[in-house]
Amino acid sequence: MCIYLAVIGIDGSGKSTCFYRTLKELCKKETVAGIGDAVWLGDKDKGLIESKKIPWLSRKRFLARLTGVFENKTFYQISKFTELVCRVKIQNAIEKKYNPEFILTDGSPLVNIIGWGYFYHYRYFEPKQCIKAITYLCHDKKIPISETAFYIRHIPEIFLANRLRFVKFSRPDIIFLLQIKPEAAIRRILKRGKKRQIHETEEFLDNLQKAYTTVCHIFRSEFNTRIIEISVDDLSIDDTVTTILQHVS
Repeated sequence: MCIYLAVIGIDGSGKSTCFYRTLKELCKKETVAGIGDAVWLGDKDKGLIESKKIPWLSRKRFLARLTGVFENKTFYQISKFTELVCRVKIQNAIEKKYNPEFILTDGSPLVNIIGWGYFYHYRYFEPKQCIKAITYLCHDKKIPISETAFYIRHIPEIFLANRLRFVKFSRPDIIFLLQIKPEAAIRRILKRGKKRQIHETEEFLDNLQKAYTTVCHIFRSEFNTRIIEISVDDLSIDDTVTTILQHVS
């Protein structure tokens, strides 16, 4: 049975670097797959190899580039949601074809959608509604007729995913939540030397991190998901990876 691990964190938390380095260490002992900006497959014999022939990968990459271009919030959200759907499709394809012992993801489509929903549309994503949204996106339950109008009007993405069954999201078995002070995150972002995206401000990152934390606590209390919270302000990437691996083995 495949174990699904997800590394969650705001921009500047070191999430993507930790994802890749953790994947490299895991593949020394286990059969692994990693889904981030690229898709990786690995085991102790072949090491970690980037896979470029996974279904939906080219569409995910196109949408990722598109998301970075949009300055309009609505278009950004639409393209981001569609990219996350592609990630789910990629994960499903990998599980079916390769059946790795571990799947590690840079972020999590389900956690990201609920976290961003809580952040942007709090009145539609208060805790009880978050629980419902998770069960609907994972196809644990079908949206009842009495709630159909609400979802079509306010959260059509969840209605389409649930009723049309075009994508089924998965809950991670373990979520590693990397927490960092927003000002430290901004400093790390600026060191990249790339253009800052519209949402990369201290206020935005602080509120998004709070949203991720709230959502992860919901996963813990309602779905028994293991949540490992790691404060990375004073940790090196190597120390963070070591902490993650301690909870996997």
